[in-house]
Amino acid sequence: AGGIYAAFMNYGLLQEDVFSYAAADGGKFTQAWFLNTFEALANVIVGFIGMMITGATPNLPMKDFAMSGAGQVCAKAFTSLALAQGVSFPVVTLAKSG
Repeated sequence: AGGIYAAFMNYGLLQEDVFSYAAADGGKFTQAWFLNTFEALANVIVGFIGMMITGATPNLPMKDFAMSGAGQVCAKAFTSLALAQGVSFPVVTLAKSG
């Protein structure tokens, strides 16, 4: 459990770094949609590689996976949008947990 928590908090700190970045001209990263699209694409690629290595599982409930995936994408999008507005990752996480 400690490893999962450590990885999750590291992910959050990296997300905060992305959204607190300021360019020399003062511009900030605000493209939450780009970050979410990139993360979702990376998830698909890693999942596909895993499936090719271990083999596909027959008769998976694809509708349930699609619903779960849509929920995850929305949660990440709302987290990214909150971070883009300056809310810290721990506060966002607490808000999602309640």
